[in-house]
Amino acid sequence: MTTYNGNIFVAAPPNGIRKSTNDGVTWTLANTGLPMSGSNYQVQSVGHSATALFCGTENGVFRSTDNGASWMSVNNTLPTSSNTIYCNRIYTFGNGTFLVYTGQLNQNGGGVFRTFDNGTTWLQAFSGLSSNMTVNSLAQVDGVLYAATSTGLMRSDDLGGSWQAAGTTNWAVQAVQGSGNNLVILGAFGAQRSVNGGTSWTNATGYPNTNAPQGSDLVVYDGQFYAITKTGASGCYRSVDNGATWAAFNDGLSPQNTFVQEEFHAGDEHLYMACALDCYRIPSLTTGLTNKPSAALPVPYPTVFHDQFQIDLSTFSGELAVVLIDAVGREVSRTTLVGGGLRSVPRSELAAGRYNCLLHVENSGVTHNLGQVIAE
Repeated sequence: MTTYNGNIFVAAPPNGIRKSTNDGVTWTLANTGLPMSGSNYQVQSVGHSATALFCGTENGVFRSTDNGASWMSVNNTLPTSSNTIYCNRIYTFGNGTFLVYTGQLNQNGGGVFRTFDNGTTWLQAFSGLSSNMTVNSLAQVDGVLYAATSTGLMRSDDLGGSWQAAGTTNWAVQAVQGSGNNLVILGAFGAQRSVNGGTSWTNATGYPNTNAPQGSDLVVYDGQFYAITKTGASGCYRSVDNGATWAAFNDGLSPQNTFVQEEFHAGDEHLYMACALDCYRIPSLTTGLTNKPSAALPVPYPTVFHDQFQIDLSTFSGELAVVLIDAVGREVSRTTLVGGGLRSVPRSELAAGRYNCLLHVENSGVTHNLGQVIAE
């Protein structure tokens, strides 16, 4: 599922694309231009770039430039899809849109593909991945792209141009996400956490299984990790300590929708989850942070920056953390500082964009809103 231009879109086979223009109150079908398989629309995925929607079907990949009112094929040089090999996930990282296909790379159609021109041309994005790998999901953490695959965790430092092993994983990984220097995976040993780029892993506590099933999903939102466990009544689990410990988080879900959960989507103001019968959401903890911060708090300057910005921390003491949150509520940068003077926050690998700037006081646990900064 995805949100785009204020609308919600859900891939709901065999009915095709469902669209809501009123925040999920009512839904309509948005299948004009999509092919039918018999009497069904077998749409398996939906996502978007900055200016277009994409969906993956068992008949190929399609694009919409009119908010889902109509679709056209952009399969071009992409593999021929079928009921076993098709585009299962769609991501946008930077100015690239990525498609993840079911099936091993040595099968005709498996792998990862990317476009930088809204599907006019498609490029293979699996150089360095083994032919026996099936890619399950992708995530971007601090500018590094990670791929959870059937034989291990891979990383790319050039936006999918080439891949190499990420640390020491040589087991199946279903999902990966990260926040700061924390990497979290769901895989053959359940939920695990690494603070050194995957060189070593620590098993999480409280997670409901020790071998994450296929289809497990993972998202980080407002600095917290959420997992679709694919373990029957266990449903959704959440970690508030960077993946170290987990607990069930199914408040408000019916038994049927606790039992069958499909995927997450991190929206601007809500985290969404598509389930068997319904879609659910929880609000972002950072919604409303664009409000003017207290005059007693320091203000980042310059607000629009290139290489770094500064904060006067003269009125603070001890260890502090300046945290940047992107438009969908994800933590994208965390800089540890010490109070007592003017401090600089480097841009590092931060992508261009607008970010909410938070100041976390370690000894009290209090987080202050400092307003917004813009990286150019």
